[in-house]
Amino acid sequence: MLRRKELKAKGKKAFYRNWKYCILVCVIYTIFIGGVLFSFQKPNLNYAKDTFKDSIKVLNFKNLQGETNSDIVNEFINGLRGNNPSNNFFFSKATRGFLGTISNNVSKTGSFMFGILNALNQILFKDKVTASIIIIIGAILSLIYWIFVSKVLEVGLCRFFLENKRYTKTKPSKILYPYRLNKTLNVSLAMLRKNIYNILWDFTIVGGFIKYYSYMLVPYILAENPNIKGKDAIKLSQNLMKGYKWDMFKLDLSFILYHLLGIITFNISNLVFTNPYMNATKAEVYLYLRDLGKTKGVEKIKLLSDEALDGEVVFGEYPLYEYNLKETKTKKWLSFNYKRHYSVTDIILIFFIVAIIGFLWETILHLFQTGSFVKRGTLYGPWLPIYGGGAIAVLVLLRKYRDNIFLYFLLTMLVCGT
Repeated sequence: MLRRKELKAKGKKAFYRNWKYCILVCVIYTIFIGGVLFSFQKPNLNYAKDTFKDSIKVLNFKNLQGETNSDIVNEFINGLRGNNPSNNFFFSKATRGFLGTISNNVSKTGSFMFGILNALNQILFKDKVTASIIIIIGAILSLIYWIFVSKVLEVGLCRFFLENKRYTKTKPSKILYPYRLNKTLNVSLAMLRKNIYNILWDFTIVGGFIKYYSYMLVPYILAENPNIKGKDAIKLSQNLMKGYKWDMFKLDLSFILYHLLGIITFNISNLVFTNPYMNATKAEVYLYLRDLGKTKGVEKIKLLSDEALDGEVVFGEYPLYEYNLKETKTKKWLSFNYKRHYSVTDIILIFFIVAIIGFLWETILHLFQTGSFVKRGTLYGPWLPIYGGGAIAVLVLLRKYRDNIFLYFLLTMLVCGT
């Protein structure tokens, strides 16, 4: 039987020791898996049902009541999600610029993938690409993203909280752990196998609930040993969870009041407290069950041999050299010194380089929009001085603010906007 109170107390302590990075890594994970940061609306189920029925017509290459292809994609995606776009928190058509178009489309669909595809269709192809093609491409790209990004980051999130249990200075970069070890493919395939199993068991209803908890430890197992095969990770998770599935369900149930608080606070309390607290607690549960498995001699438990995760709390970071998996060394193609001083020659060259890049950007964008070459600007030569002028203004006028990145960013917006 799991000692829930004790494990939750340990999880809370681990969270509080490194609370800034725990919150940050959960926010990063939420953003990259397409989760909700702030929720200001409630789903309209009747709207979702009607929209889904209408949106099926998209697959037959039919337009709906004179709507644009992008509008059809918006309705289709919102129908699947059960959202009513009329209640969207963000204003539609707030701006008509390039970034504004992307922002509006992402806001309308609630999906980065389909929002960007819609924006590219509007900007580059004048909404001439049929909605069915966008949906098919978006579905394929979403599947690829889900396999090689979302699921891999889930393992990276588990790795962060496993290390955070013992090491007080664990950094958010640990969420990229599988990528940095070049184990992306193995982790992706293992997580894909686990999720396929879950989906198949869901058809049995009761079996889906049981297997959800049977396979719960798979991402933690992969986080400890990203070399392990998918079938071995699943088998290990089943063995470690044997006799503890009901306890894990009760542990999840114990967080229900926190989730209700999340609804009241527009998901803010989930971001800054509940999510990192739950993840820290589940890392404690995994390490507890892993130690029990070693005591009982569970089959293939020797595959989990990262002893650097065991022991008392250490003030510092995880020592890579103590484990047989070494992070790959990143190549530094360029070295940056943001405090450097620029000579007059440097400033002149930077001005013209950035001005030419701005000219190319606007020319190419206009070519895609209209199908014809148009010389941008009013001066002779392939350059737009407003781009170079903005770059030089930032480099020269704001030099003394470079140490404060947030103030530097805001002042850059002010200078370039002016």
